[in-house]
Amino acid sequence: MLKPLNAAWILLFAAAACATQTGTEQTVAREKASAGSGSALELSQPEIGFQIDTPATLVDPGDDVRMCEVVVLPGTAADVYYVPRIETLLSAQGEELIVHAARPGSDTEAVMDPGASIPCTRAGEAFGEELSEVLATADRYTDELFPEGTGKVFHGGQKLALEVHIVNESAEQVPARAKLSFHLGDAERVQRTLRSANFANLTIYTPPGGHSSHVGECLVREEMLVSELVRRTQRFGTSFKVWFAGGARDGELAWESSDRRDNRYEPTEALHLMPGEGFRFECNYFNSSGRELRYGVSSSDETCMLQAKYSLPDDLEDDDDTAPEGCLLFDVDADGVARK
Repeated sequence: MLKPLNAAWILLFAAAACATQTGTEQTVAREKASAGSGSALELSQPEIGFQIDTPATLVDPGDDVRMCEVVVLPGTAADVYYVPRIETLLSAQGEELIVHAARPGSDTEAVMDPGASIPCTRAGEAFGEELSEVLATADRYTDELFPEGTGKVFHGGQKLALEVHIVNESAEQVPARAKLSFHLGDAERVQRTLRSANFANLTIYTPPGGHSSHVGECLVREEMLVSELVRRTQRFGTSFKVWFAGGARDGELAWESSDRRDNRYEPTEALHLMPGEGFRFECNYFNSSGRELRYGVSSSDETCMLQAKYSLPDDLEDDDDTAPEGCLLFDVDADGVARK
C-alpha cells in the first residue's frame, strides 16, 4: 500500500511556497509565456507542492528540435506525492511538451541519467518503454487540473522524461526548457490514477498543396471512464471529428473540433466504455507547403492522434500504468478506415 505524504515534506513545501495561482495569476503566466526569448521561466510556486526545471539546452535560429530531458523528483522513495494538479510553462518558441514518468526500479529508469538532455524522436526510444504519460500539451502555459477523485501518484526520487519540442523561428538562440509546478493533495483527493490512451493513425498522407481526410478506429480491452478527449494534430490540421465505435452508440458523434487550438473536450459526465467499444476519429488537413506531408514529429510533419484521458472503475493506486490502452494504425481496410 502507498503511504500518505510525509508531513515533513508538506511543511517544507508550504514554508517555501507562494500562493496558488488564481485566474488573474494564470493570465499573468500566459503573458509571461508569450513574452521574449530570455532563459528565465517565471511560474508561481504552489501553496503546497514543489517545482522542477529542466536543463536549458540552446537551440540555434531556424532549428526544429525535440529534446528528451531527465529530471528527478525531490525526496526519497518513502515519500508519496498525490498530485491533483500540474502547471507547466515552456520556453520561447516552444511547440509541445510531453511528460513521462519512469516506473520506479525499472530498466528504463536505470538508464535515465539525471540532468540528461539529448535530441530524440520520443522518450520511449531514447530511454525505454517502461514510461507512463503524465501530460501532453501544445500550449506554452498549461494548467492541468485532473477530474475530481483522480490524479497522479509519484514517489520521491522518481525520474521523469520530458520531451521538449522547440521550433526556433527567431533570429537568436533560445533554450529548450520547461518548468513544472506539482500541486499536492491527499490520498482522499486522488483515489484513482488518471491514465492516457493514445490512438494514432500513421497512414496519413497529403500531397503538396492538397487536402486529405483520414479515419481511424480503435477499440479498448477493458472497462474505462473517459474524462477528457484530446486532439493531437500540428500546423496543417484543419477539422477533427470523433464518433463512438462499437456497442449501442456506434456512429454517434462524440466531439467535433474545427481548429487545432480547440484541442480538448471534457464531457459533463465521464464517457463509459466497455471492452470492445472505442472511438472512430477523423483528421483533415490542408497542405499549404510544396512538399509531401506524412506522419512525423517535426513541425514540417503531421500527426493524427486521439488521446483519451481515463480512469478504471476499480483502480489500485499502485497499479502499473506503463502499458495503457492505445493503438498504432498502419493499414487501411477496404472501407477506408484504418484499424489495428
